Amino acid sequence: MDSVIQALRCLPDLDGLVIAESAVVLGRLSLPSLRMRLMGRNDQRERRLVSRIVPQSKSIIECIARHLLREAGFHVESQVNIPGVGHLDLMVDGRLGIETDGAGFHRDKPSFEEDRRRWNVTTRLGVPTLVVSYSMLRNRPQEFVAMVRETLRTLDRAA
Repeated sequence: MDSVIQALRCLPDLDGLVIAESAVVLGRLSLPSLRMRLMGRNDQRERRLVSRIVPQSKSIIECIARHLLREAGFHVESQVNIPGVGHLDLMVDGRLGIETDGAGFHRDKPSFEEDRRRWNVTTRLGVPTLVVSYSMLRNRPQEFVAMVRETLRTLDRAA
């Protein structure tokens, strides 16, 4: 608990959020206990970050993407159920899917093939989906946000 509180207080927003969300997702801390520790009047920033924790998050890169998009003003839902697909990592403004895809998730051919099946189903269902990597999110976050913004504009023009 103390390490997570210190991370929230001392690190940049994204880094503190990733650490706190990871602790909650892995079951090392409960969200209610974290909230209870941040009841002081000087804990406003930390409470704001804790309010962004999604306990159902599946990965650090999902947390990073969600944070970047919310900071850019988008409405973002996490782990959205799509029939025939399962859960889509993120849904932006209710119409654009985002799958965060790390190289570590493709250690075998079946997982690689399953991802392709899922992307094809979302396309057939009319849910446009962008696939982004950790490298893009960490090293080129502005490019990621611009890509999402442009894709949504393209969808608007097509409608």
